Amino acid sequence: MPSGSLSAACFAIRVVTGSDIPTNGGCFRPIKLKLPEGSIVNPKEPAPVNARTSTIKRISGCMVAAFREILPEKISADSASEMLILQFGGRRTNGQHFIVGELIASGSGASIDRDGVDVIETDASNCMNLPVEALELEAPIRVNRFCLRENSGGNGEYRGGLGVLREYEILEGEIKFTHRGERHFCAARGHNGGFEGAKAHSKIFRASGCTEVIPSKIVTDLEKGDKILIETAGGGGYGDPTDRPEQNILADIRDKKRLKSVIQEERPNIVFHAAALKHVPMVE
Repeated sequence: MPSGSLSAACFAIRVVTGSDIPTNGGCFRPIKLKLPEGSIVNPKEPAPVNARTSTIKRISGCMVAAFREILPEKISADSASEMLILQFGGRRTNGQHFIVGELIASGSGASIDRDGVDVIETDASNCMNLPVEALELEAPIRVNRFCLRENSGGNGEYRGGLGVLREYEILEGEIKFTHRGERHFCAARGHNGGFEGAKAHSKIFRASGCTEVIPSKIVTDLEKGDKILIETAGGGGYGDPTDRPEQNILADIRDKKRLKSVIQEERPNIVFHAAALKHVPMVE
C-alpha cells in the first residue's frame, strides 16, 4: 500500500541521515515516490493486502541496501527482517472457542563495529513476543522448546544476529493454523566479506508420522499430537570471518551461538579446551 511504502522510505532516510538530526517534518519533505498502480506497492481492489508488514519490511531493507555502495560506513549487513505471524484457532473438547496469535522475530544484520542483535524486530515493526505462559493458558498448546537458533547468524568479523527456535505441540481438539513467514527462500545477505544468515525453516510433524515442510505461507488443520517446529532467519554477517577475534569465537561457543564443529573446520588453529571456554568476555 502507498502508506506502507512511504513508511519504509521514511525509515530508510533516517537510517542514512543519522541520529544527530532530530526527527522532524523537514527530514521527509524531499521524499517523492513513484508507485506503479496495480503493483505490490500500490495495489488496486480486489488485490489481497493482508499481512502488509512483510512487504513494508522488505521494501525498507531494499531501500537501505541501495545506499550500501555510496555509504559503506553507515550501512550494515542485511537484517533478516522477518516478523513471522502465527495464528491458532479452534474449539476445546469442552466446546470452548479460542484464538491466539504469535509474532516471532529474527536476527538483525551485523554492523561495521558490532555483532547483530538476536531475535529482534527491525525497521518498520516493533512487536514483542507472546509469553509462553500466556499462550498455554489461552489455547490447548504446549511450547516444548524456545531457544536461540544456533548457527543462524551469518559468519563474519562481526556475526549476524540469531533467529529463534520454537516448538509447539497440540494437546487436544482440531485447530486451524495460519503461518505467514518470510526469508524461507532468500537469505539476509552479508556485507564486506561477511556471510549470509540462515534462511527461515518451518515444519509440521504429524501425529501420524509424516512430516510437512511449510513453504513460507500456509493455512492448514492441526490435530492432537501434531507438532510445529519454527526456526526464524538470522541476520547477515559483516567483514572477513578470519578477522573475528578468537576471544569472540570462544564466547560464541560458550553461549551456544555457533556450532563448535563448524568453527573447528573454519579455524583449525583455535584451541577449544574447557578452560578456554569459561568466562570469556567479548572483545568490543
